Amino acid sequence: MVIVLDRKITPQEFEQAREIYNDYIKTVIDTDKNILAVGGEFHIDCEEVLIEQGSKLENLYGGGYRVSTKEVEYMAMSNYKPSLNKMTYEVVDPKIREKIYSLTKEYLEV
Repeated sequence: MVIVLDRKITPQEFEQAREIYNDYIKTVIDTDKNILAVGGEFHIDCEEVLIEQGSKLENLYGGGYRVSTKEVEYMAMSNYKPSLNKMTYEVVDPKIREKIYSLTKEYLEV
């Protein structure tokens, strides 16, 4: 199940977001809308939901949240988008990394 957040996650939603991976939550941020899609098996699941809701592919960055350590991660296969000149799986832009970090911490830490 993919949940789109523009606010802190509820405890029930948090449990739903970690249904597939108990200690890891897949995340995709829309840097333009300041929303975070969480859950699903693959990052592309989150991207698809965001695109259906009007997000643009060039504003989407995948990562993750390690539940046990509260660590934010910046890697996703969906970050590799040669047509948009995104040539790595890891988000390397420091401004985008900071946005991923701050929104993930704000929305996911319960």
